[in-house]
Amino acid sequence: MNLQYQHLIDYTTVICMFIIVLIFLLLFEPRCSKRVYYASLIPVMALWLGGNIYVLLVYGLEVLGRYTLLTATLPSMLYFWIVAKNRDGRFFFTFCMVDTVVLWVMAVTGLIDHVVGGEGLVTFILRLAAFPIMMAAAWGLARKPYLALMNTVSRGWWLFAAMTGLFYLTLAIMIGIPTNLRQRPDDIPAAVMVLILLPLTYATIFTVLRQQDRLFRTQERQRVFEAQAVMMSRRVEDIRRAEDAMRIERHDMRHQLQTVASLIQRGDSGAILDYIGQSQEKLDAIAPKRYCTNPILDAVLANAAAQSERKGIAMELEIALQEELAVDALELSIVLANALENAIRAVQKVPEDRRRIICKGVAHPRLMIEISNPYEGKVVLDERGFPLTDRPGHGIGTRSIMAFAEKYDALCLFRVEHGWFRVQIAV
Repeated sequence: MNLQYQHLIDYTTVICMFIIVLIFLLLFEPRCSKRVYYASLIPVMALWLGGNIYVLLVYGLEVLGRYTLLTATLPSMLYFWIVAKNRDGRFFFTFCMVDTVVLWVMAVTGLIDHVVGGEGLVTFILRLAAFPIMMAAAWGLARKPYLALMNTVSRGWWLFAAMTGLFYLTLAIMIGIPTNLRQRPDDIPAAVMVLILLPLTYATIFTVLRQQDRLFRTQERQRVFEAQAVMMSRRVEDIRRAEDAMRIERHDMRHQLQTVASLIQRGDSGAILDYIGQSQEKLDAIAPKRYCTNPILDAVLANAAAQSERKGIAMELEIALQEELAVDALELSIVLANALENAIRAVQKVPEDRRRIICKGVAHPRLMIEISNPYEGKVVLDERGFPLTDRPGHGIGTRSIMAFAEKYDALCLFRVEHGWFRVQIAV
């Protein structure tokens, strides 16, 4: 390699370290607050990067490549594992995947330079072109779907983490141990096969993950549809019972009118008013309460109100939503059902005199829904303002609300203030 380009290669190696950290940060979720996270991240990363630059400047690129596992990989892995939200296969898969992708770019650019006889200049140019493309792809294409996969798919990560870990070790050894790959031309054909196999393997892994994600969402929709069917059937049964009672009342109306006529003839206005009032109360008790004109949302609200009444929870419903909405009524009903279910579950843990849920909804000037409830214990929000939970089987309803917000580009806020938890959605 031309010595005048060696320093350029060294610069790109330092940039590679930056790129690895930046891409990982885009795909990483901490368990602590932003303030604590950044207060520890900045000094740790400065020490980590400074140490590796020192090794590069004093001992050279070959030594850094030989000991990169000890100087770069293990220290950064330990720090991020300590502050990680997911300390399982998801963390190790993400960590190893980012490292292997950047190492893959470094290896491919180096081999292209070797084939064309660039003496290092081609490597420098290709890496400078590849780094911004990688960052743009990570931010614009990979971040949201990858974080969604992390939150919905819970199985298979340890197997994928083991595969990516082996790939990382293979690439690290192949590129720099015992010497740089360019100094071992006999190993280049095997290296090319490994470099071809790596993207194919990742394509297979993400295909499996997407299938698991689709299966999870399908099961979630089916669960919600079944719940909606139960709620609708209950609502239909309530209406049918009310209609039967109304038929009986209509049948008895003749006798009631005769009674009123007799009271009028006797001139007993007080008795007339009492009789009419009693009749009105009876009719009010028979008629099913309507919460909004949209039948699907009305069924959800009626079911939530019935659950709250059975569990001794006071529920205040102030809903002004018409039948035609700006969003799909079924999807909105899923969001509403999940939010109310979470509220009912949370309120059951507070003392009886504080068991209360307030649900408000309007359609103009825009569709807005707010659900508020008191809570016991501690509610932790992540850096995006979403509730965190580590209890198995919990958090699915919140993810459903977040998915609705992403689909309709809606504002979704979770707020904790003065002992109350509030969910606010505006479309």
